Parts: sequence; C-alpha cells; structure tokens
Amino acid sequence: MVYKIRVFSDFCGSTNCKEAMERINEVHKMINYGKDKDIYITDQDDYTHVIIMNKAMPNIKPDIPKKNVIGLAFEPPFHLRMTQEFVDYAKKYISKYFIGEKNGLPEPFIEHYSYMWHITPLKHIPIKNKSMSIMISEKIGEHSLPGNNYRHTLVKEILKTNLPIDIYGRGCRYYNDTNDSRLKGDFEELEPYENYDFHICIENCETNDYASEKITGPLLCSTTPIYLGCRNINKYFPDNTITLSGNLGSDLGLIWSILNNPGLYKKTIDPETIKNTVLILRNIEYVFS
Repeated sequence: MVYKIRVFSDFCGSTNCKEAMERINEVHKMINYGKDKDIYITDQDDYTHVIIMNKAMPNIKPDIPKKNVIGLAFEPPFHLRMTQEFVDYAKKYISKYFIGEKNGLPEPFIEHYSYMWHITPLKHIPIKNKSMSIMISEKIGEHSLPGNNYRHTLVKEILKTNLPIDIYGRGCRYYNDTNDSRLKGDFEELEPYENYDFHICIENCETNDYASEKITGPLLCSTTPIYLGCRNINKYFPDNTITLSGNLGSDLGLIWSILNNPGLYKKTIDPETIKNTVLILRNIEYVFS
C-alpha cells in the first residue's frame, strides 16, 4: 500500500502541516519515506489519503474512498466546539475521527489518542540534574478551564514551601512580587523537561483519551510525568506516568513524597517506545485500517 497523504487543517495550510509532520516524525530516519516510496506527505493534489485536523472541511477529490480519510482532534472537546455542519461532513467523508471524548457523537468519531504535534524528538540523551518542574499559563479565573486553574492552585501552594520545583510559563508574572528564584517565566521548547527528573503536567480538561504535548513533551525527554488529564493514559503509556487525583491535599502529599524518595517514583522511559505511540507515521497502517 502506498500512502501519499495530504493534511488539511483549520489552523494552518497543507504546506505548514507537511513541514511540521516531517520534522516531528523524523522522516529523515525512515527508509520508506519519500516521493516515490511507501509513505509521503504531499501538499499537492496528487494525494491518495487524507488527514483532517480539527474541523477542516476540504473538497476531497472524488476518487478518494472514504476509508482513505481520517480525522484528528488537536483540541479537547470543549475547545473544538463541534458543529452539526462538521458532524454531517464527517459522517459523509471520514472513516475514523480520533477525538478525546465522544460526548454522544456518532460514527465515525471514536475515543482515541489523536497524535497531536509535540516537541521535536531529542537527538541526545539529556542530563538529569534538576528535580521537578511545572508550567502555568496566563489563563486563570472563572472563564478558564479547570486544568488552568488547578495548575495555579498548586503553584500557590508550592510557593509557600521550599520544594525544589521550578515554575515556567507566562503565568509566572502573577507571582513576581514574591521574588522567588523558582519562577522562571518564558522558556525555550525543551527547558521545562530536558534536565528534570519529574514534570507536573495537567491537561486543561479531564477526558477519556485526550492527551496533549503536556505529557508527550516530558516523555520524549525521559522525564517522569506527574499527570492529570487523560483517564486512559496507561492504555497509551503503560507504567510511564504518576497519576494525580485532582485533590489538592492528596496531590501535594504525593509531590512531597516523590521529592523525598525520587528513586521510588522515577520511571524508566525509553523515548523510542514513546515514539512508537506518538508518531503517526509509525502507525499509518493502523490509523487507515
């Protein structure tokens, strides 16, 4: 089977999608990737297969069978804001649409990890010389999602302690008056994960199968995620995560325990095994089966 894939997205063009997917999927290492090989991502109309991201509704060539079209939700269901127009389009043209939670949606929607984009895989083995990190965005308050607020709740408690947890992200600005050296602010792509043993990662929403770069970033850096979000995370990354409960007292107790006994909690994470799950081109036969 030859897979000449065109990607249609509602947030960028096919050329941008091609460039991102080639980088993330490390196509330079694939002997079966190329214009005249088994797998190739095209931005032209010579495609045989289609990947639709979010709610793009392209005019697919009439000779492309439905079984050669899949969809991927790159947002949690709340942010995706599914419309009846798109549901009707999906029923007509898409064979499978991977989404974090169906919430009553009909076929072809299925609850499954959706191969979201993530950091560029490392080309080196990172040195682990820091304990733990967390990221917070500027989003907080009644109009923010539960995960946004819970990250800030944890950070407020962390700042009351001397726990060795570095805090990254634009949300640090809310706490600058503390003059706490653990507040790192803006960061480069790998900075919150690369040199850390543990990373606290909390999705914006809890769903059955939505897992974002918040967890795949740490995993690809062999950093143990302390995680809340995807309820079925062990289906995709078995024995690679530590699960938070969403209860502040219990979670703080767990974090204290991890920092006091890191060797008991640290996971042995093989980045190549993680790539086998998160890189869609390594799963191309499965997603189009």
